[in-house]
Amino acid sequence: MDRSTWKTQERKYAKLIHGDRIPVTGRSGSEVPDITSYTIVGEVKKSNTGKTVSQRTLKALRGIKEIGLRTSKLPILFQAHKDKGKRDIEHVVTMYLDDFLAIAEHLISDNLEYNKSMSESKKLNL
Repeated sequence: MDRSTWKTQERKYAKLIHGDRIPVTGRSGSEVPDITSYTIVGEVKKSNTGKTVSQRTLKALRGIKEIGLRTSKLPILFQAHKDKGKRDIEHVVTMYLDDFLAIAEHLISDNLEYNKSMSESKKLNL
């Protein structure tokens, strides 16, 4: 995926959360996120040919999604990861975007309200 396409993808994710894409280049290891809003901060990683998300993870995610749909429950994939040579285990949660948007609806709504209030403040020169 070329850079302009990737920037477009970041903008789409930012729009979903009523946030902004942070146009910073060369931020490897930086503390600057790809997207941010009033309540959410995010990194956007591309996944081409399974290099970012393993086929094993995708298979498990698809399976739990199917079970979630059958049972009307939130499908979440819990994973424990340990880097070679390190002691600590990192625990992560993986889920589909539509499920995240559904449970984060109040956060996203807060972003929209914040953006509106900031827009009104600018109109009033506050």
